[in-house]
Amino acid sequence: MILVTGATGNVGGKVLSLLRADGHKVRALTRDPAKAAFDTGADLEVVAADLGRPETLPAALDGVQKVFLMSLGANKATHDAHLVAAARKAGVEHIVQLSTLGVEMAEDPKKNPLGHWHRVAEDALRESGVPWTILRPNGFMSMNLGWAASVKAEGVARGPLADVPEAIVDPRDIAEVAVRALTEEGHEGRVYELTGPQALTGREQLAVLGSLLGRDLRFETVPLAAHREMMLRHFSEETVNGVITTLEEAIEHGSELHGRLSPDVQRVLGRAPRSFATWAHDHLDFYRA
Repeated sequence: MILVTGATGNVGGKVLSLLRADGHKVRALTRDPAKAAFDTGADLEVVAADLGRPETLPAALDGVQKVFLMSLGANKATHDAHLVAAARKAGVEHIVQLSTLGVEMAEDPKKNPLGHWHRVAEDALRESGVPWTILRPNGFMSMNLGWAASVKAEGVARGPLADVPEAIVDPRDIAEVAVRALTEEGHEGRVYELTGPQALTGREQLAVLGSLLGRDLRFETVPLAAHREMMLRHFSEETVNGVITTLEEAIEHGSELHGRLSPDVQRVLGRAPRSFATWAHDHLDFYRA
């Protein structure tokens, strides 16, 4: 049995689907099964549990051999530690943890809170004694779906990072690497940095999208204060403040790390990572007026 946390999310949902397609029996962890739209079947169990409530985790882990572990935001270190501790007691054989590329920049938590949260979460897993694999993806291509409404209505995309090159990665590639790590031998004790095949700025990403749509699109840089207010509609203040601090550092000093290309998707999957053009082509309907 493989437990998938974040099973309704962008990566976790894909991990769940791929595992089921490969014939594996899976258990999806969600805080509210009534709101989760899973395709039912004999290969799928759905369990109500919350990484923030450790007393709910032993039942979720009963009979589980492997775990895909992901959580987000300022509570990541605590939530991951809860799951790891419960998994150790349950005799789980392997945990594949979703982290972030920013861990390498996390020496100073005041400058990079986002990376620091993930570093503490990684440390909890490494020190647990449970065999592990850590995935450190760059930014997700799917974050650009946030442009869809303004591209449709105005031909404009808005964001705080117009000119910082990033080798963003397709979430489908992250999910495929996670599934390989969960189902194949030889991935224990490995850290995989997952990037796309090309570093593109926000303006360059928008130009690719515009070319595919046959439209002239314009990028408007959003001040971080405005971006913060937008994020507060969806995330806690602590999480938002951490992300904004990390963005300030990237804007002020640039980010060679996030523009760096990694060979790890190719090494694990035996093929090049999907390009942004491929991702955009596959999601054009979201942007069409």
